[in-house]
Amino acid sequence: MKHVIFTFFILAFSYMLNAQICNPPCTPDPSVNENIPGNGIFSPLPLPPAIEGVYYEESITIIPPSTYSGLPVIVAIQVDEVNGLPEGMAWCKSQEKFDVTSPLTRYCAQLKGTPTTPGDYQLSLKITPYIGYGSLQVPSDPIYDDTSLLVIVLPHIDAPVADFSANTTNIDAGQQVQFTDLSSNNPTTWAWTFQGGTPPASSQQNPTISYMTPGTYDVSLTATNEGGENNTVKTGYITVNDPTGIYGESLDFIKIYPNPAYDNITVEAIGLEAISIIDVLGKIVYTTEANSDKESIDISKLQKANYFVKVKTNSGEIVKTISIK
Repeated sequence: MKHVIFTFFILAFSYMLNAQICNPPCTPDPSVNENIPGNGIFSPLPLPPAIEGVYYEESITIIPPSTYSGLPVIVAIQVDEVNGLPEGMAWCKSQEKFDVTSPLTRYCAQLKGTPTTPGDYQLSLKITPYIGYGSLQVPSDPIYDDTSLLVIVLPHIDAPVADFSANTTNIDAGQQVQFTDLSSNNPTTWAWTFQGGTPPASSQQNPTISYMTPGTYDVSLTATNEGGENNTVKTGYITVNDPTGIYGESLDFIKIYPNPAYDNITVEAIGLEAISIIDVLGKIVYTTEANSDKESIDISKLQKANYFVKVKTNSGEIVKTISIK
């Protein structure tokens, strides 16, 4: 690495700090090699980002450069100072001097601590080259690298605290519930699960869900942003009731035929008032008010699928299923 060009990006560190020996010692990565022979390297490139207020520790493998422009043969280098570390961060090395060897010897350093202030920090390293004269290693004038090490501290973002509400929590089968996200700290993604719901999951922020089967159901929400994720489950949150007023023998008076159906269905019920057809996603695809106790409905324009038919009479409501072929 000529002119101490370690193309190396870190992410975290402000004040001047003399290079210290790591305690406990760090361990270099034996798989690291130079990109250009003789130029040396720091690895990994780049380092993972540091985050304001979060402890950071990263080991760096170092291969010292073997040549510098305009200087005699270099046998070792010593990193004497690191300037520009953000407050709360420290730099240490595995030993005082890094010898130039063949085959290559790998050394290590560490960046660690808890940065306190977000921002971009351009580090400056004071590096002393040692020139070989026989068995002697003589220090030369120090070189300052103030271009290679860019340190970035990202601002801390609090993870969401997941929460939600519903426009109603007690419905009859076949009705819908509108859910509203109330999570704090500005989540960017949402993962809902709806026990007994249609659809059973959603990634929308404020989904609308249909419930076709009577019962008591849980609702779960996981809210996520760059700071992390949080989950909340509301147990037994939605109660779906049997349609009121239609029980026992009265069920015999509600007929939907044929089933499966093709072009038309007929609905018969005493006191018939209204009929709705709902797809499996909870969307109402057909609705009408009844003029008699027997209604014929054209379904030829509906896609082949399973549907729910909600029948309203003067005694209450009931939901049945049909299949359109």
